[in-house]
Amino acid sequence: MIVELKDVNSFYGESHIIFDMNLAVEEGSSVCILGRNGVGKSTTMKSIVGLLNPKKGGNVKGSIIFDGKELVGMPSYKIARLGMAYVPQGRHIFPTLTTKENLLIAERRGVDGSQYWNLDTVYELFPRLKERENSLGSKLSGGEQQMLTIARGLMQNPKMLLMDEITEGLAPVIVKELVDIVRKLQESDVTVLLAEQSVKFALNVSQYCYIIEKGTVVYHGKSASIPEKIFEQYLGT
Repeated sequence: MIVELKDVNSFYGESHIIFDMNLAVEEGSSVCILGRNGVGKSTTMKSIVGLLNPKKGGNVKGSIIFDGKELVGMPSYKIARLGMAYVPQGRHIFPTLTTKENLLIAERRGVDGSQYWNLDTVYELFPRLKERENSLGSKLSGGEQQMLTIARGLMQNPKMLLMDEITEGLAPVIVKELVDIVRKLQESDVTVLLAEQSVKFALNVSQYCYIIEKGTVVYHGKSASIPEKIFEQYLGT
């Protein structure tokens, strides 16, 4: 397993959000976290990447092992240096930088010295970003901004890419493009963990799925064989 959560509990101040979570991702696989809005998907992702800031009351207990190293208590910048890239909900690109500048500011070699992902390979995966490389981030469409955030994560040459609600607010035609992109990442052996509210998208791009309810894993199994009663009970579909 490239990442494994064991009995993880996460807090915002006095609010207990994640309860005794156990979750694992195999290297080279694509895994999704599903659940209704507000059940703790984004908190799980932030717990993994070290973004529950203790100065603001955030706290994580338990164990999160990534590539053999304990992440709990480690600052986010050190976690990034271990080879984990995060595509946040809400995109958070630099609006006053061009597309190309947004990419170059994130460029680094992988922890093994590899540099497979660079401007050429990213533009091959996202030809639209090549077309808009001189446009300011603020001038890109929502779909283009989302592609840019994924591409920016890849420019770090990560061992693992975490993506949080990347289909939020996007038109169906753009979501379809993202399906193709994530599948191509799988073909490139990029390990992916994504948190999604869009059930159809998540199941189209993942091999394994965790469903959470009120901060607790209530089901996990292969994405292609989730029982219909589980869908009805926890996802409302």
